Amino acid sequence: MTLTNQDIVELTAWRRKLHRQPEISNEEEKTATEVVSFLADTGPDRVLTGLGGHGVAAVYDSGRAGPTVLFRSELDALPIEELSGVPHASQVPGKSHMCGHDGHTAILAALGRQLGRERPASGRVVLMFQPAEETGNGAAGVVADPRFSEITPDFAFSLHNLPGVPFGEVRLKSGVVNCASRGMRIVRAR
Repeated sequence: MTLTNQDIVELTAWRRKLHRQPEISNEEEKTATEVVSFLADTGPDRVLTGLGGHGVAAVYDSGRAGPTVLFRSELDALPIEELSGVPHASQVPGKSHMCGHDGHTAILAALGRQLGRERPASGRVVLMFQPAEETGNGAAGVVADPRFSEITPDFAFSLHNLPGVPFGEVRLKSGVVNCASRGMRIVRAR
């Protein structure tokens, strides 16, 4: 399953909409509402809102036994004035998506589109739109939320965009990549 040209057009327009209306950590109420609205057409089997603040988890269930795999992105922006001059620049003084979280959210929404068309073969996929990544309290709040036990993953993945990498390529690096990274170990299943 791949995204169509129309999907790319719509996802790009939606990311730019998010970019124009940034909300900083612990204020992501409208952004969370945007995510829920955008994913509605993908038919998630369950949507949890208000996780650890304004977090959103969309669950796509195969209906068959298997692992729960969680993919995470962030909702929050930074308290920084945007001076880019692009047509979709922030319209909120002193706040902007300068760390790419609007792009990460759009990438996860793209995965939601694909899961809406073709459920996982087994288990569940959870798309976790985390609040307050920039302050460090968002992940702790999500995990501490009693409802998180309903979606506790067997595997969890996150991503970060890397401008300049050719389309279709992924980069892996050993050791620490971002300030809070603990790395990743990939092993061959036997």
